Amino acid sequence: MPDNGIERVVLMKGWQTGGTLTILSWMLWVMDAAPSAMMIVQPTGELRDKFSKQRINPIIANCHALRDKVFEQERFLSGKSKEKDTLISKVFPGGHISLSTSTSEQSLRSEACQYVAFDEVSAYDEDCQGHGDPCGLALGRTSAYDGRKKIFYNSTPTLKDNCRIEREYLTTDQRKYFVPCLNCGEMQIIVWERIDRTTELPVYRCIRCNYGHIEQDKTAMLRGGEWRPTAKPSDGARGYHLPALYAPPGMWSWKSSVQQYMKGLESPVEMKVFINNCIGEPYTDDNIKVLDPNDLRNLVEDYDAEDLLPKGIGYVTAGVDTHPGHVDIVVMGWGREGERWVLGHFVVQGDSNQALTWQEVYGHLQAVYMHPSGTLLRVAATCVDTGGHNTDAVYKFCKDREHEFIVPIKGSSDRSAPIIKRSLRKDPEVHLFPVGKLATHGRLYSALNKSVAKAIEIKDALKRGVALAYGGPGTIHFYKGLKDSFFKELTAPKPKWVKKGTKAQLSYETTAGVADHAHDCMRYADAAREFMNRNIDAICDGLEAAD
Repeated sequence: MPDNGIERVVLMKGWQTGGTLTILSWMLWVMDAAPSAMMIVQPTGELRDKFSKQRINPIIANCHALRDKVFEQERFLSGKSKEKDTLISKVFPGGHISLSTSTSEQSLRSEACQYVAFDEVSAYDEDCQGHGDPCGLALGRTSAYDGRKKIFYNSTPTLKDNCRIEREYLTTDQRKYFVPCLNCGEMQIIVWERIDRTTELPVYRCIRCNYGHIEQDKTAMLRGGEWRPTAKPSDGARGYHLPALYAPPGMWSWKSSVQQYMKGLESPVEMKVFINNCIGEPYTDDNIKVLDPNDLRNLVEDYDAEDLLPKGIGYVTAGVDTHPGHVDIVVMGWGREGERWVLGHFVVQGDSNQALTWQEVYGHLQAVYMHPSGTLLRVAATCVDTGGHNTDAVYKFCKDREHEFIVPIKGSSDRSAPIIKRSLRKDPEVHLFPVGKLATHGRLYSALNKSVAKAIEIKDALKRGVALAYGGPGTIHFYKGLKDSFFKELTAPKPKWVKKGTKAQLSYETTAGVADHAHDCMRYADAAREFMNRNIDAICDGLEAAD
């Protein structure tokens, strides 16, 4: 209501929770019950036009109370107006709706308005055509309505400490929706930590009695719920946090959230999707940190794969990075749940377009490794980079060795590309396999951070007199013979979130002139493992049974 003293309302939300529908409902109420000037701001012109055509027009056309007055008023006032005029403005008796964008300073400097709705505000540009904050420009249009204006912010969050909807929400009373346990009646908020993922279908466990609520129970829980403030607002503003965990049955489900979470365990980009859209919170990326090469060097262990493979390895792959004057190779041993061992790092000096250089590379890939069970293991698969000026030489090297699963690869900048995907046939005799840059960078950095975190855990445990062994899912083992340059190259690409248009995107960038060959070799060895698609856990079980 415009006269209840609350001028600012903020909704920080997840998927399928009705944020945009709230704006549409409010818009219809303004048109029919409290006519005045209203501005709705979308991130881009494309989204604004889509919002008008696909959301506003069909609703008005099917609303008997508004259909005739809105359309007739538009025709009366605009005469033979162009379609674009009615696309960005809806006129009705006593007021109008202006559809603006965060990228157009002119659209934000329209006439005075009483109501402003910022939709998906976290996707707005920080600076609108050099004229300043787009929200600030729009709010300047409400100065004539102090005490009667109403401002609504709606958005899923983005990155922690760099997110408009988070900044706005933290200044409000930060309301959360408390729902009753259907067994004991305890009022509580639905949080991810209480979603039990060990059952066939996920259930929500009560914080008091541990009763398991199934998806269909949400209907009764939501009906019995209430909004409760959890903070003191700076200016009387109301704030609401609504994760996708609250989405009604038939919309976004707990099962879908679990599936998205599992994707996130493999990729920081997918984890960002989970945190932003399922949990409805800003994302803090633990992988966005500068890794010190010395922290990784401190992890080195005393093993020599040329004599005997460390216990736990069941599979061996390799990654090859090519350059005009040398070829780099990393041989990797794999254990259960993504645990891995660096078995060898080799730099073959020589022209990578010459057969002699590739003969030496092939010699390293033919090495045989002794498993503790007595079984001999060879490199099961190798991915060879085709980038640079030696593409034809790589094709020639791989063409006759497909039966050994030595395959040429090319990095894919497609942000949705998997670790490795089906080949692109370059000629009748060569298959080229695209490797996702973002996916392989992300998985390697995740493993590096897990390894450093494990070392810190071991150090802390020693202070308490507890001895822990290094290793575990996703960790990386390094042998003592690796040079300092290996660790510098391994940490050369730096992960960071950068804004591309209206979206924040994760990228990995290496400073010009800094070598990152070992890092790329590790990524390619991971792609080779994915290429074979073998159950390494089962292979490890079989080898240990034979030990």
